Amino acid sequence: MKEETYSRLFMELAPLLDALSHPARLQILLHLSRFKSCPAGNISHRLPLCKSTVSQHMARLKETGLISGIPAGTSLQYHLNLGKVNQMKQQFLQFIDLISNEGEQKSDCSP
Repeated sequence: MKEETYSRLFMELAPLLDALSHPARLQILLHLSRFKSCPAGNISHRLPLCKSTVSQHMARLKETGLISGIPAGTSLQYHLNLGKVNQMKQQFLQFIDLISNEGEQKSDCSP
């Protein structure tokens, strides 16, 4: 099997896009973008999902660094990591530039 090497851009962007691939996670990010911080319970009330499912989605977003949780008493206060969001935006725009065919397309993809 041929070993594939992917660019750093692809390696960094792929997990972020994967994290955005569920509508609930998009809704969570949108909700968090409106507040400096938000308790986990408030987020789960905004979605038509059980708390454990919301918790799994939050964990996925935390893995990528898009959100962070800070302990506040018995709960966590979540916030959007704007630095990571802006980094992802730049990476996505770089990718769009790559595929937008700034040059002329070739007639076929023969080796």
